[in-house]
Amino acid sequence: MKLLFDCDGTILDSMHIWLEPIGKLLDAYNFKLTTEQKGQIEALTFIDTVRWLNKNVCPERSEEDIINYFSDTITDAYKNSLMPKVGAEKTLRKLKDEGYDMCICSSTDRVHLENALKRLDLFDLFDFIQTPDTIGYKKNQIEYWQDALDKYQIKAEEAVLFDDALYAIKTAKKLGIKIVGIKDFPHNKNEWEEIKKESDIILDNIKDLDMEKIKNL
Repeated sequence: MKLLFDCDGTILDSMHIWLEPIGKLLDAYNFKLTTEQKGQIEALTFIDTVRWLNKNVCPERSEEDIINYFSDTITDAYKNSLMPKVGAEKTLRKLKDEGYDMCICSSTDRVHLENALKRLDLFDLFDFIQTPDTIGYKKNQIEYWQDALDKYQIKAEEAVLFDDALYAIKTAKKLGIKIVGIKDFPHNKNEWEEIKKESDIILDNIKDLDMEKIKNL
């Protein structure tokens, strides 16, 4: 069994770094996201998020202006301050000790994840880091998940995804990947009931993982 891990909101306590500045920008323009739009944004790379905001929210601003609005805060956070969620490091090391192969499947640009995971001494726990900016597919596309399976040369039923985002969970499940849904309130509170329905296992926190349940999936 291969384990595929989302990073932001699952391993790293980092969703606020993305959502707070986006929320402030949306509030400034009195723009209300639909559930569908929220899923679209979460699946995008950083530069595609900038382009989406530029097109749909603040077309009078330049892409460069929006990039500057986000860039320094995000880069600094991954390099210097973001921390793992409570118990995440211990759980990941235990899984590694149990012999599981693990990878990162994220929407965040690789450079940010690499900065954080190396700083936290977690980088070497993972076989590879898969991101839209490195493979050209997003987490709301079947091809994204098929690429991860192909890297491991396995069938979908031999993989388990740990994720807190409904759009990613639903897409991976279409292939037959098993799902561990992770609570990350308040960020996925509105989607939690549907996440529970889509998941084989649900966890309030990754630290609550029961190893026996993974073995029995």
